[in-house]
Amino acid sequence: MKITKKEKVLGRKISRNVCFIGLLTVAVLAGTLIPVGSTPWATNVKAASVTADSALSKFKDVKGHWAQETIAKALKKNLISGYQDGTFRPNGKITRGEYAAILARATGLEKAQGQAPNVFSDLTGHWSESAVHQLVAQGFIDVNDYVNGFKPTTELTRYEMMKWIASGLVKSESSFGDAFNDTKNTLLPTPEVNRGTIRPEQIPYLALVRGTGIVGGFQDGTLKPADPTTRAEVAAILLRYMDVEGTDASKYSDLNELREVGTTGTNLTTISNYKYIKGSFKDIVNNEYTLKNKVGVVKYHRFIVVDTRGKQPKGLYANLFVDPNKLTRAQGGRFSTYAEITFTSKLDKSDLLTFARANDNIAIPIQRLFNEEFLKQKGFVTLPDDSSMVLKKELPFRFWTSHTLDAVKGGYLLKDDAGKEVQIYQ
Repeated sequence: MKITKKEKVLGRKISRNVCFIGLLTVAVLAGTLIPVGSTPWATNVKAASVTADSALSKFKDVKGHWAQETIAKALKKNLISGYQDGTFRPNGKITRGEYAAILARATGLEKAQGQAPNVFSDLTGHWSESAVHQLVAQGFIDVNDYVNGFKPTTELTRYEMMKWIASGLVKSESSFGDAFNDTKNTLLPTPEVNRGTIRPEQIPYLALVRGTGIVGGFQDGTLKPADPTTRAEVAAILLRYMDVEGTDASKYSDLNELREVGTTGTNLTTISNYKYIKGSFKDIVNNEYTLKNKVGVVKYHRFIVVDTRGKQPKGLYANLFVDPNKLTRAQGGRFSTYAEITFTSKLDKSDLLTFARANDNIAIPIQRLFNEEFLKQKGFVTLPDDSSMVLKKELPFRFWTSHTLDAVKGGYLLKDDAGKEVQIYQ
């Protein structure tokens, strides 16, 4: 019988060398959690066998914490342990060395054979040395990220945490490598992309962990890659990572949206029931379209769709673009669309009515955003009340506009000056 790649990964998880796990556990505990001279091996064997309730009863500071059940699960899986004083310190910051040791236990990827090279001189003799070297060999850690040394006691940033596990996903299944490449130019569903706090090279790593649900972001949708991370967060994220590692990237709907946006500029076919009957949105991305009578020129960059047919907006980008408490009458029962465009006026004075009448690409009008104040708080740029302030003759202005698509029997045409046409229909 043929064994799938996922089954191989799971098999390696089950058959992982127990001694190696124990040694890593000793390393973590001896280095940061339990004083030298204690018996961490026996402590961890006991923690792995207890129930969630009894595990939680060991710690004075876990009851009522948002991650208490997660912490119990992580303890049973022998990923983490507590401190000698009976605390777990779920909000305590975690270091690079600590995270490396825990991740080395969480992954089911095959261990590199032979003696790992000493890639970081500052790790020699450190308790996390073997775990870090193993993660380097497996592809989790890129040595080029630490040219000045690994510095194992440095607090781990959320981006480091996410990049390591995203790299692990790529190594665990080839489909994640495809997804990584597909999302290099995607739009992350976080307001931070509008505020310049996420660098372009970070995007595909963040897209993999966000699209698979390993990392969901904070309540406001931010990912906060530069912030430190906590012991509780690491426990929750690595448990989710273990479920995703080695699976097929195509099974994650959020990731599919990110991939479609990254490769075509839109999530149209992933989130809606529209299909292309001619061309694709990617055919006209960044191309010029001249309005009738040459009153202006448009370039289309992105076309994001949110399903607002029901009472609650649906889709990966719903929380980024839509205030569920302030859906407009026009949005109800339809698909809401948000297009990023560059418009250059050819008129001496701005005249939105003239532009609207000259625009045959009615699916993407030249107008302001729905719920403008909500989206301004998320960093989106749109037309001001007085469009003449920004739509000046021969001065390109990049902004977001919004509209809707029919939910039943809709059909739309988009075209550019090169004669390319995109037709979508239900």
